[in-house]
Amino acid sequence: MAEDDKPFLLNYPNLEDSGGKVVLTNEHVVLQRLVVPAGEWEGIHSHPGNQIFVHIKGGEWSGRLGGKTEYSASISPDGGVGWMDAIPLSAGHNSGNTGDTPIDLIYVTLKDDAPIVPEADHAPQAYPNIPLELILENDRMIVQRVRVEPGQWTGVHSHNGNQVYVQIKGGTWAERRGGEQTAPLPFSKAGSVGWVDAIDLGEAHEVGNTGDTTIEFVLVTIK
Repeated sequence: MAEDDKPFLLNYPNLEDSGGKVVLTNEHVVLQRLVVPAGEWEGIHSHPGNQIFVHIKGGEWSGRLGGKTEYSASISPDGGVGWMDAIPLSAGHNSGNTGDTPIDLIYVTLKDDAPIVPEADHAPQAYPNIPLELILENDRMIVQRVRVEPGQWTGVHSHNGNQVYVQIKGGTWAERRGGEQTAPLPFSKAGSVGWVDAIDLGEAHEVGNTGDTTIEFVLVTIK
């Protein structure tokens, strides 16, 4: 664990694997994957804020705050996303998996207290051939959900950079640059993550689903 990641990581004291796994980290963001087994409560813990959760495998949540029930039997679907403000340890915040299947989720936590590029005109990602569902936008990030069917290509597009993807349903990707297709990439599993740097439209970049299953992912554009 990198020392500069520690202030941004969750710890679930009741779980055997209380800290999960850091799956991506850089100067701007850290991604932490945690699994909450069926029937288990995380234990009282804090949240650093400036954070979203992305469910790889959803399930049934219940929550307590200060020892009192806050919500009960709330269903989060695969791919479900939500924003987390800061919660101090003293608040007595606790969540539990009250369903009968494990819940697998990734937290995307920003390390900066202010936008990375505040002067930029931040816009949602666009693909010419595929719609993107806008699921969350605030002053820190834009979050979109994307489904790519077998044989579909996004169409040539640019990226502004400072983006993270979290794969909900795995599959096989390939890329084209300037009309030339690369070999298919290794199978990308559910829960795979990555960082996307800026790509200019002139590079004629696009990606496609060359497998036989639907790919679904969440794309986070950091402001």
